[in-house]
Amino acid sequence: MQKPNLNLSYREQDGMLLPNIQISNCMEDDRPLGRYGRMALSYLRDDYPDRYTALKMDGSLMETMHRIQREASEQIERLTQQMLMDAPMPVTDDILERTRHLNDLKSMAEETILQAFVLVER
Repeated sequence: MQKPNLNLSYREQDGMLLPNIQISNCMEDDRPLGRYGRMALSYLRDDYPDRYTALKMDGSLMETMHRIQREASEQIERLTQQMLMDAPMPVTDDILERTRHLNDLKSMAEETILQAFVLVER
């Protein structure tokens, strides 16, 4: 296995040389991650530490997590709307029943999408 060619710069701190590592190449990636991005980050860090480290070192970790967050959110919304067409809102004045129905559909959509977008090695 060939090792990647890493050109790292270092800074001195307390008599030690520490590598200058950043987790993103984009300044806008300093924004907080949403739920799905945090789940993907945690999954990657715990189950694929080598991939996590590689993404972190090349500066694309947060960009990747924000992309996963955005794509997962879009897909969940799209799938929820499709499911709503197959199982329309109940015709009732009970707002709790309507809310429960929509929450059930969203839960099913989340379960499906999380397997595809978040809990995979990206």
